[in-house]
This record gives sequence, structure tokens and C-alpha cells, in this order.
Amino acid sequence: MSFWNIFGNMAVSDKGETITRLSDNMSVSSTGVTYTKMGNMTFGSDGSNFTQMGDFSTDGSVRMGSMATGKGALFTDKSVPFKKSGSDDSNW
Repeated sequence: MSFWNIFGNMAVSDKGETITRLSDNMSVSSTGVTYTKMGNMTFGSDGSNFTQMGDFSTDGSVRMGSMATGKGALFTDKSVPFKKSGSDDSNW
């Protein structure tokens, strides 16, 4: 499991991976994986999928403000959508 810090529309893991939110329902990782959010589910182009429930995700991760304990928690309901102008960490 990796730990993530969230800065505006970008999240950075302790392992150096980044995920950038491109729109309300699409994000792309520095590894080339595209994530699409539909409702409370997120699907990765690499076959990964996460279901979000409040601050928690099915990968066992949890979101705590501008930090997350795993990739799935980045897409929790608290995180959508980010503000296009003047975005802050609580809206990623």
C-alpha cells in the first residue's frame, strides 16, 4: 500500500507515482493508466477497479483530508469534482 498527498488536482505517492485529474470523471497516472469514475466506482485502463464508500475504498484504503492510504481512496465522494479555479486539497 502506498501513501498519497493531494495537492490541488494532482496526487503524489510516497513511491513517486502521480495522478492528475483531467476532468470531473477522468484522471491519468504517471504510469500511463487512465482512471474513469462512474458513480461510486472507478475503473483503470489496466483492469483495476475501486468502489468508494464514504472515506473508504474496496482496496482497503482510506481518505483523510489531503492524504490517502491508497489509490482507491483518491476517488472517494469527497474528492469530486475539483474546482477549476482556485482549487484546494479538499476538492480533489
